Amino acid sequence: MLSLGSLSILLVLLLLQPTQLSAQDVLIRLAGVGRRNANEGRVEVFYNGVWGTVCDDEVDIKLSNVLCRQLGFQRSFTWAHSAKFGQGQGPIWLDNVRCQGSETSVAQCHFSGWGINDCTHAEDLGIICSPERRPGFPPVILEETASSSGQYPSQQRQRNPPSPPVQPAAPANSTSYSARGHEIALHRATSSSRRGGVSPRENGHEIQISRRNRGDSRASQHVNPALPRGHQLPSRLANSDAYRQRQEVARESPQAMRQELEVQANRQPHPQPPAQIHSERRSNRRQQLSGNHVEPDPVYPDVDLETDAQYTQGSERIYLEEARLRPVLSGNHGGLVTEGVLEVKHAGKWRHVCNKGWDLSSSRVVCGMLGFPAAQPLDQNAYRKLWDSKLADPSSRLRSQISKKAYWVEKVQCQGLEVSLAQCPAQLSLPRSDVPCRGGMHAVVRCVPGFQFERYGRAPAPPPVAPVVRLKAGPRLGEGRVEVMKEGKWGTVCDHLWDLNAASVVCRELGFGSAKEALTRAQLGQGTGPIHMNSVQCTGRERSIMDCVYKPVPLYTCKHTQDVAVRCNVPNTGIQTTVRLAGGRDHGEGRVEVLMEVGGAMRWGSVCSENFGLNEAMVVCRQLGLGFASRAHEETWYWPGSPDAREVLLSGTHCVGTEMSIQQCRRNGQVYCPRGGDGRAAGVTCVETAPDLVVDAQLVQESAYLEDRPLHLLTCANEENCLSSSAARMNWPYGHRRLLRFSSRIMNMGLADFRPRATRESWVWHQCHRHYHSIEVFTHYDLLTLNGTKVAEGHKASFCLEDTYCPDGIHKRYACYNWGQQGISVGCWDTYRHDIDCQWVDITDVRPGEYIFQVEVNPTLDMAESDFQNNVMRCRCKYDGARVYLFRCHAADAYSAEEEDLFDHQRQISNNNL
Repeated sequence: MLSLGSLSILLVLLLLQPTQLSAQDVLIRLAGVGRRNANEGRVEVFYNGVWGTVCDDEVDIKLSNVLCRQLGFQRSFTWAHSAKFGQGQGPIWLDNVRCQGSETSVAQCHFSGWGINDCTHAEDLGIICSPERRPGFPPVILEETASSSGQYPSQQRQRNPPSPPVQPAAPANSTSYSARGHEIALHRATSSSRRGGVSPRENGHEIQISRRNRGDSRASQHVNPALPRGHQLPSRLANSDAYRQRQEVARESPQAMRQELEVQANRQPHPQPPAQIHSERRSNRRQQLSGNHVEPDPVYPDVDLETDAQYTQGSERIYLEEARLRPVLSGNHGGLVTEGVLEVKHAGKWRHVCNKGWDLSSSRVVCGMLGFPAAQPLDQNAYRKLWDSKLADPSSRLRSQISKKAYWVEKVQCQGLEVSLAQCPAQLSLPRSDVPCRGGMHAVVRCVPGFQFERYGRAPAPPPVAPVVRLKAGPRLGEGRVEVMKEGKWGTVCDHLWDLNAASVVCRELGFGSAKEALTRAQLGQGTGPIHMNSVQCTGRERSIMDCVYKPVPLYTCKHTQDVAVRCNVPNTGIQTTVRLAGGRDHGEGRVEVLMEVGGAMRWGSVCSENFGLNEAMVVCRQLGLGFASRAHEETWYWPGSPDAREVLLSGTHCVGTEMSIQQCRRNGQVYCPRGGDGRAAGVTCVETAPDLVVDAQLVQESAYLEDRPLHLLTCANEENCLSSSAARMNWPYGHRRLLRFSSRIMNMGLADFRPRATRESWVWHQCHRHYHSIEVFTHYDLLTLNGTKVAEGHKASFCLEDTYCPDGIHKRYACYNWGQQGISVGCWDTYRHDIDCQWVDITDVRPGEYIFQVEVNPTLDMAESDFQNNVMRCRCKYDGARVYLFRCHAADAYSAEEEDLFDHQRQISNNNL
């Protein structure tokens, strides 16, 4: 039994024990240097009254997703290791964090313990989240602050913030910079296509000086939401007469003023989405300014009811969130709804739009939102007859609904350049009108589907003309890095002035709708080769990005870290409902089950795993909208399937990789699956990001040479089958072999580290060279005739896959010494020097002549990548019996079809760049 003294000591220790925060009380923020937006930065956690950082050990996309969702973002793009956003200060609170992906707070994940770590601040974790906010979370703006400290500065300023949980108070002696002096905010009036209807008071700039409270501690912690920010129009400028009247009322009766503000707060419109603000800022740059307006902000004691929403476009502006077409008569284009009655969502409720004033420009905007590149005029007589017949029917619900103003959006006016209806001026009801939509009916829209959606249910149709723009390495349909064709070569676009207008031109040119996002700073991976365009400026009406105004890119003025990308609106084809994953630990993995027509009825079934590889798995993951496939599983014993999908309905599946659904891939006419289904059915694991390996063509071209190597130095290479078959018939160890030697540098240009498929325990030991092989065949080296016949070959096993070189700011994570982990980090490369074994092609038996030299990395597609098309590098090779020349080395997808054909058949050297 414990003594009284022991109990006293135990009681004291319990009282000294710091209280543990619940998952809901754990606060996190993004901080650091080099941040471009509020959705990225170094992760900092508030615990025990102090801000600290998170170590980057064992980080994966699940942890990154949990952190982004806790911060209010929809998902994570990727994470950044090695203190990419600068080194923090204070403690490192979390290390070895492992999440399932479904947690609502990082505190619910498994980790070593608060403050228990073996890291330094050089390993501080950073994340990059998607800019889209989760429902219920306010927008955020970037606001630089100090790094980790014991104080609680606000890192991301929120607009219209909800009531937050109780947060740790700053020390009493700390003074926030936001509470000092005056704030000067510059405002620009929003542009309008109808300048005649704009009041002179709404045109120009406004300088607003607001006095901050120095003494109140609350003012030092919370930013007044009524302070205007950015290019927004204060409501007092929208109607200056009403504003002066409110000032007089305030002087006579402060209580009456407070009631007036409460009424306005209840009527405030929704805040503008980021896409809308982006487009309006672009139009503001082109607007002719006509004056300045300087007016101090009046101070109303204890009245803090105005919010940013009141400053958006005046009191008449409304925010139309979504749009949809309801097919009343027709418009079902092979499963796609391309025509119907327009319905828009405002304040969470669907409304009809009056067709009075509705035109083709407005229809184009709607079609762009729905994923279609263009709109078509249509004869509305049939819709008018149906409308009149319903009005004549006494039992029709339509008669009672159309008289209610809550049923209508009475006026929408678009120019056709907007990417969303949220950017178009709209009115819920017209003033001095008792009957809504008098003499009109609901608006009807007809859209034109893109070429790849015209053959719904079958493989996409090829484009009508050779494309001059393409998307690469995108995780989903309609997403990717933008590349354009110039002079027969594909190149990227630099991100200066890149905006939604230019992105929408690209999307519509490719057969999609308008752009959801215009991405910069290589957010979907870096490209290779030339950079063709910079400072692209489009109006939105161009048929091709090549019709826009742009500048050429002088050498060394722009880098591939500035490559642009887009996310386009795509039509709802419904193909994601014809495939599902069953039995997985999360929604991104499981046994593949497909919906197929069997005997005239639709049935669910499994997929035969024979010949089911990464190409097929990529199609499944893209069909589900889950990104890339990291694994294609041939056995799924550990994932129980659905009871109604035990039968194998799909076998012999072979996908090219461009299909939109697994049902569009080539397959057996009659199901034949010797392996059987159930536990041997096909499965996939999907991920948000993937690596992308690219061979440095320039290094191969510059480093190639011939060597006559004695046989007694090739014993180990012969054991690993690095010589041609004729070497076995030689009188070993006498004689020599002629080798085409070269160096190769393999770069990881993707958004995830490249790792071998086999774990370290499965690596194969080679006694002769005395090293492990993590990948048995990592690269193929081939010498081909001009008609494609292979005359010599070589291969390279991955005995050491490591970060040979990383650019400044990226920490090397993989090294082969001391049986270390193998892989290639994002942005780094692995170099195989020309003087190591098997880094050659044995050309002893090859006659002099002209050939094509080819290097292919990851040839068996064992490891997932975001783009397999750039894994092959090709060179023209001229061998005269004593010397070898390589020229025109390039990635296999870097040339146009015409240039590639010329490359294969041109029989002379076209320049002297050897």
